[in-house]
Parts: sequence; C-alpha cells; structure tokens
Amino acid sequence: MKFALKSVAVCVILAGASVAFAQKGETVKIAMIEGLSGPFGNVGQNQLKNWQFVIDRLNGAKNVAGVKFEIVPIDSKSSPQEALNGLKSAIDQGIHYVVQGNGSAVALALADAIAKNNERNPGKEVIFLNYAAVDPALTNEKCSFAHFRLDADTSMKMEALTSFMKDQP
Repeated sequence: MKFALKSVAVCVILAGASVAFAQKGETVKIAMIEGLSGPFGNVGQNQLKNWQFVIDRLNGAKNVAGVKFEIVPIDSKSSPQEALNGLKSAIDQGIHYVVQGNGSAVALALADAIAKNNERNPGKEVIFLNYAAVDPALTNEKCSFAHFRLDADTSMKMEALTSFMKDQP
C-alpha cells in the first residue's frame, strides 16, 4: 500500500510535468529498470504491477490532458551492468523518464550514467525517479539534478528510529 501511494504521487507529478511538454494524443513512456527475474524478480514483478495500476488510472476516463502514459519494463536482473544496458536501450527508444528502486548499487550506476547522458545531450535529458534505493550517497556526494529520491535514505530512517526509541521506556 505504501508503495502504491508513492507510485500515485510520482505519477501525478509526472503527469503534471509531462503535460507541459507532451501534446494531446502523445504517449509519455516511463522505463522501469528493475530486477524482474532472478532471486528478487518477484519483488520487481510486484512493483511492475503497482506501476501498471497507476498508469492505468492515469490513462482512465478522467485524463483531461489527453496525454497517455506507458510503462516500459526493462529487466536489470538486479545487476548494475544490466541496468546500464537497459538504460541505453531506453534512451535509444527516446524514453526520458526512468524509475528504479530495488538496490542502491543499481541506482548509483543509473544516476551516474543519467547525469553523464544529460551533460552530453542538452535538450534530451532523462529524469530518474528513485522510489526505494536508500544509499545516502545518492542525495549527498553523488547528488544529481536529474535524480529524485521518493523514500528516506538510511541515515534519515535511523535518525527517526533512534529519536523515537530514546524516549521509550
């Protein structure tokens, strides 16, 4: 449920941002680069279903802007190298939005590659929406303008837990 709520929020933001650039009748593609097979494939498949649910809602009858959304699943097999191959494929397909969350190693590789891509290709930037990778480096020393984290990092979570626990008997 928590992931579904985050997904809805992300997609509403995407819908608003995309409508500024997309015209009625166009399709905004979102690449979901995630481990869809292997040991954690079931987690990735579940998250893909959540994203598809949100996309279906956005494309529903109340879509007054007339912009359609499509989720494009890309299996990273939870590998940073496979994720980079998937990113290249997404960029080659003209996709400008990437979502990922299972694994900070993958997220770090994607954030770095997207930042480099955006420097080399002004006007064709890619936006990375990170819904669950929690390494603090992603928003500290590896911070990038194109990376948006939708979940608290490990240091934030630890601070919240210890602040709460210190007052408990």
